[in-house]
Amino acid sequence: MDLSGNLYDENIRSPDPVINERLIEDTRTFEEKQLDEAIYNSLQEIQCIQKEMELYEEKIISDYQNETIRRKDLFSDLLINMNRTAAFDKEIKEIYNIIEPVISLYCDQYIEKYEFDEVTYDKIFKTLSTIRIKQTHIEHLKTILIKNII
Repeated sequence: MDLSGNLYDENIRSPDPVINERLIEDTRTFEEKQLDEAIYNSLQEIQCIQKEMELYEEKIISDYQNETIRRKDLFSDLLINMNRTAAFDKEIKEIYNIIEPVISLYCDQYIEKYEFDEVTYDKIFKTLSTIRIKQTHIEHLKTILIKNII
């Protein structure tokens, strides 16, 4: 073994090649720099507005779905009871066929109220009073079905 350092020289790697880098000076004019900054700020603002709009759309859709479910739950018992009874009673079947589409339109949020002529309106609630349904269902139905007095 040579103690003069030759052993250690063999284990040392050679240096990396030299890389010459040159920084390029920004030669844009002041107006160009301002334009680039304005474009960047506009893009950031548009992205922020898009995010807000997406959140707003999600909220509207969620509110719509929740309201639809609430309305369907409100009238599901009434429609089920009427459908069962309609199998045995022709008059109730006729009333069911009249109010079921109206309730369906209300539940799907196409309408808020529906006007019936006085005769039909009275017939609907007179027939409904003959079957066993909750009074709250009748009250909710009265908020949708309106008597048109001419």
